[in-house]
Amino acid sequence: MTRRLAVAALAATTAIALAACSSDDADTSAAPGGDGYPVTIANTFGETTIDAKPETITTLGWNAEDIVYALGETPAAMPRHSYGAEENGVMPWLQDRYDPSATTLLDTENSTPVEAIAAVGPDVILAPYEGFDQDTYDKLSALAPTVAYPGDAWQTSWQEQTEIVGEALGKSDEAAELVRGLDDTLARTAAEHPEFEGRTISVIDVSQPGTVNVYMPTDARVQLLTSLGFTLAPGVQALADAAEDKTFFTEISAENVSDVDADVVIAFSTTGTDPTTSPALAGLGATERGGLVPMTDTKIVAGLSQSSVLATPWVLEQITPMLSEAAQR
Repeated sequence: MTRRLAVAALAATTAIALAACSSDDADTSAAPGGDGYPVTIANTFGETTIDAKPETITTLGWNAEDIVYALGETPAAMPRHSYGAEENGVMPWLQDRYDPSATTLLDTENSTPVEAIAAVGPDVILAPYEGFDQDTYDKLSALAPTVAYPGDAWQTSWQEQTEIVGEALGKSDEAAELVRGLDDTLARTAAEHPEFEGRTISVIDVSQPGTVNVYMPTDARVQLLTSLGFTLAPGVQALADAAEDKTFFTEISAENVSDVDADVVIAFSTTGTDPTTSPALAGLGATERGGLVPMTDTKIVAGLSQSSVLATPWVLEQITPMLSEAAQR
C-alpha cells in the first residue's frame, strides 16, 4: 500500500497562535514534572522536550496509538483510518480498546488536521512514524511537544517506535517489555515454521497497471517477514543497493517484475481488485510453483503494513498458514 506523506496544514489560526503563546509561557516557568521528567527526544527536525508526564495524548500516522494502548494509556485523539479499518474507522486489533467517548478520531486522509488537534488540547503529539514536513512540525509543536520520526519518514522500526513512545510517556521499562514480548513471539513463530528459513521473499503492490511497487529492506512488511526466517529476494536487494535515496519502496515497470521473483511472493492491490488478475504476476516462477501469496483482505494487508506490538500478533495469526503453505511449494 503506497503511503502518502501528509501535506502541509492550513495557515496557523488565531487559536493556534494562542496555543503557541501558552506553550511558550509554560516553557519558561515549567518545573520538573515528576520522576523521569523532563525528557528530551531527538527527531529528524531537532529535539523535543516534554516537561511533565502527558495526560492528553494525540497520535498521528500509523502505530503510535497501538503503542499507547499497549502501554495502558488512552489517546485523546488518533487518526480515523479507511484502508483496512472497521466501519468505525478503527483497526480490528483495537476494537476492544477503543472508546468513542474517550478518543476523538481525526481526519488525516489528505492533510494534518492542525485545527482539530488544537481543539483536543494535547499535552503531547506522538508521530514517530508519520511523514510530514518542517512546516507541519512547527505548527504541531506550537500546540504541544511533538515527537516526530527520528530519521526517514515511514521507516522507523516497530522496536524504535515502541521505545520512543515509552520514553515520551514515562514508561520506558514497560515499552522494553513490550519489545521483548513481540520479539519472543516472532522467534517462536520462526521456530515453529522451519520451512521459512532461507526461503527468498518479496513483497509487491500491483495496484497500478504497468508498474509494480517493490518494498525495500527498510519497509515494515519486509522486516517482519525476514524476522521469521525468510531471506530478501536478491533482485530486491539489488534494487535497494542501487537506490540513490533510502526509501521503503521503489517503482519498477511491470515487464521487469521477474527481476524480483522469489520462492515466496506476497502481492496485494490497494484498489480492491484481486492481485492475481494482474498480468505482471502471470510469468513469475512463484506463481507457477504455488509460491504466490495474494492478499485480498485489506485488514490483513493493513496489519502486515502496520507492524506494531498489537497489529503484528493479530496479523501473524492470519498470514502464518498462508506463508507456510507457499514456503513448502
